[in-house]
Amino acid sequence: MMAVETSGGPVLVPYEIRRSPRGRRIRLSLGPQNQALLKVPPRASVRDALSFLRSQGDWLQRQLKKAPPPMVLAEYLTKQPRLSGLGREFAVTLNFTTARPFYVYSEKTGEAEFRYPAGEGGEGALRGLLRQFAEKVLPPRVRELAGRHGLRIKRVSVRDQGTRWGSCAASGTVSLNWRLVLLPVGLHDYVLWHELAHLTEMNHAESFWNLVRAYDSGADLHDRELTRVSRGLMRLGRAGSL
Repeated sequence: MMAVETSGGPVLVPYEIRRSPRGRRIRLSLGPQNQALLKVPPRASVRDALSFLRSQGDWLQRQLKKAPPPMVLAEYLTKQPRLSGLGREFAVTLNFTTARPFYVYSEKTGEAEFRYPAGEGGEGALRGLLRQFAEKVLPPRVRELAGRHGLRIKRVSVRDQGTRWGSCAASGTVSLNWRLVLLPVGLHDYVLWHELAHLTEMNHAESFWNLVRAYDSGADLHDRELTRVSRGLMRLGRAGSL
């Protein structure tokens, strides 16, 4: 925590410092848990970064007023108890356990249960289980969709990207954010089609977007909806990571 100056007096704020190898100046933004996030160039000092932070109190307060409150995964899944994978939705049940965290799901019933410890460490355990679930259900769906159009994939990886839903390399490797399972099926598959289109078009030219629309007839609507929900969903699963 650090005291920053505001027009109403000093205020304590949580903060995080990250080195930015290609950065040229100190940048300040609001992080996923409403912390002050400082991105610092290689040659800038931490002292200078903290001095800059102390001078930005009013700006931070304005951003905090506009930002949604942080939400933990359990709270989110209690309010919206569903996950997507394998082209369908799964009804989610959360329960506590004093044993090792685990999850089970059934394609037949469309149900998934996650058991994790209560209290401290619970959020991290649930995040780990959801990532395991994503690693189980995302690669088969990508390969299924790719097969419909004769597209070849070399490898599918599931990662914890900070701001991106996915990426595709020229080598044929598709990397996906585990948070895709938090999206409705239509948006979930739209992201997969987007990345698969990059196997043919490695840019975002008009020909790329035409190909995405050929793969997904609702692409334009899905793109707008994904933009609307992305910021909130990308904040999930980051509690306790500072």
